[in-house]
Amino acid sequence: MAAPKVFISSTCYDLGQIRDSLSEFIVSYCFEPTLSEKGDVFYHPDLHTHESCVIEIDNCQLFILIIGGRFGGSYIYDVTKSITNAEYEAAVQKKIPVFTFIKKDVFDDHRLYQKNRHNKDLISQIDFPSIENQEYAIQIFEFINRVRSADVNNGFFSFEFVRDIKAFLGKQWAGMFYDFLNERKRINSQKVVNATLDSLALINKKTEELLENIVKKLNPEGEGQKQIEDIDRILEGAKFYKHILRMFFINDFRASSQVLASIEPNNRTWYEYLSDFPGFELKVRNENEASIYKTRMSITLFGDNFWSVVTADDIYPEKVTKAKELYQNILPLNASERLRALNYAMSTDE
Repeated sequence: MAAPKVFISSTCYDLGQIRDSLSEFIVSYCFEPTLSEKGDVFYHPDLHTHESCVIEIDNCQLFILIIGGRFGGSYIYDVTKSITNAEYEAAVQKKIPVFTFIKKDVFDDHRLYQKNRHNKDLISQIDFPSIENQEYAIQIFEFINRVRSADVNNGFFSFEFVRDIKAFLGKQWAGMFYDFLNERKRINSQKVVNATLDSLALINKKTEELLENIVKKLNPEGEGQKQIEDIDRILEGAKFYKHILRMFFINDFRASSQVLASIEPNNRTWYEYLSDFPGFELKVRNENEASIYKTRMSITLFGDNFWSVVTADDIYPEKVTKAKELYQNILPLNASERLRALNYAMSTDE
C-alpha cells in the first residue's frame, strides 16, 4: 500500500537528534520518512549528491523544513545558497506542502535582525548567539524572510523541543486529513447533483419529444410543428424578462402584463425599451459622472438599483452583455407573444 513520503530538510550535524526523533514520529503515522543521512535518497552515480537530494523531493508528498543556527554546505550549483535552501525551493516549485520550524533562539535573534536590518553597520557589529558562524547570520535570517514572505504556504513555527514540532505536525496533519474528507464529501455531493441534472435533462428531452409527437398527431397538416416553434420563441423571449427581474433584484414589474406587452421594442436598444416600463428611468449623467463611469447613459429602477448600460467596460459587464443578447429574442415577438413571455417569466423561478 502506498504511503506519503516526508522529506526532512535541515542541517544534519547540529539537528541530528531532532531528525532521528522526527523520523520515528513519521513512521508512527505509517508515513515514510526521507533523510539523506539514512540512505533514503538515491545518490545517482552520474550526479552530485546535492542534485540527488533535490531530485528526490519530487518523489515526496510532504516537506519538513527545520532552520537552526548553521548555514550548512553551500549548494554546488549556487554557492550563495545552502543545500537546505535549494531543497526548500524545489519543494515550493513542486507545490509540495511545507511545514517550517525555526529554533526558538534563532527566531529570537531573527527578530533582533529584523529591527536593525537596514542599519548594515550595526548588524555587522552584532554577535547573534544562536548562529554558529556569524559569517552566515544574514544568509540564515534572509532565508527565514523568504519563507515568511512566500505568497502561499508561508506558515512557520518556533520550537524549543522536538515535542513542540510533533505536537504542531500532529495538528496540521489532522487538519489536512479533515480537509481531504471534506473535499471528498463535496466531490461526492457534486456527483449526485450532476447525476440529478443529467437525469432531469434526459427527462426534459423525453418530455419535449413526447409533446412534439402528440402535437404533430393532433395537427397532421403541419400546424403542429409551427405551434412548437412558436412556443420555443416565446420561451426564449421569457428569458430576457426573467434576466431583467434578476438583474434588478425584483419579483415582478410595476404594471400588468397586458400594459407591458403593449410596449413595442421597435428599433430601440434593450435599455431604451426597458425605460418605458413603469419604475425604470433612462437618464444622461453629467460630465463628472461620465468621466468616472466611462459612459453618459444609465438606467435606474425606482431610484435605487443603478446600472450603467452603454459601454463594454461596464460596472456589471456580464449581466449587461447578457441582457443585450437575450433582448434579441424579444424583437420578433408580437404583443400577444410578449404577453405570454412576460407571464411565463413572472410565474416561474427558472
